Amino acid sequence: MSLLEALINVSEKAANIARLCRQEQHLFELLVEEKSSSESNPRFVQDFKTLADVLIQETVKYDIGLQFPELKESIKGEEDNVFCNTIGEKIVVQIQPDVTSTANLLQTVLNGADVAARLLAEEVHRNISLKEIDVYLDNIPKDVALDYGQLGIWIDPIDSTAEYIHAKEVVGVSGICVNGLKCVTVLIGVFDKLTGIPVMGVVNQPFFKPVDNRWSSRKQMRSCILF
Repeated sequence: MSLLEALINVSEKAANIARLCRQEQHLFELLVEEKSSSESNPRFVQDFKTLADVLIQETVKYDIGLQFPELKESIKGEEDNVFCNTIGEKIVVQIQPDVTSTANLLQTVLNGADVAARLLAEEVHRNISLKEIDVYLDNIPKDVALDYGQLGIWIDPIDSTAEYIHAKEVVGVSGICVNGLKCVTVLIGVFDKLTGIPVMGVVNQPFFKPVDNRWSSRKQMRSCILF
């Protein structure tokens, strides 16, 4: 599998996690829950909105790092994966080798919410095939020579977080959605570490189209390779 194919693959896994957090009752209740500092449990490490971002970011890092070890130390993202609660405990959110281990870590972060932790862990470790993704595989460049040691990857796990939380759709005069879930994207970019020049990237729209009370990604995810 080429790097671009791997990025498309993991972007769809990221999209699945984003959709899961909005569609499953256990997770949605955490997503919309708002508590004041006086009401919050001191062992609840951080808000769930942040965890959704971090989990997507760490999933991308884990999957790509396994497939391309040369890139492992050069995959970065917007979110800090070190959570600290009000009584000084720190938890580093990292994907573990199996579902149970990842679920156990997430359960600690989520203050014992075992159902939510298991749902997320199962999605993180689910195998996804490019054949499941409705993209035009013929358009993906083949046999591209890349020096992985010279590349870096930057992740914006959930772009348009406010729209992701509130989901209030606004359509402009042109008929294009300017606010709401359709504006949410998962962004993954690859760049040359020496020059900073972009090399390739993937933009996934997890909430592009509703299907049977669920959402699906944009049929042709925007992916490109630049030289």
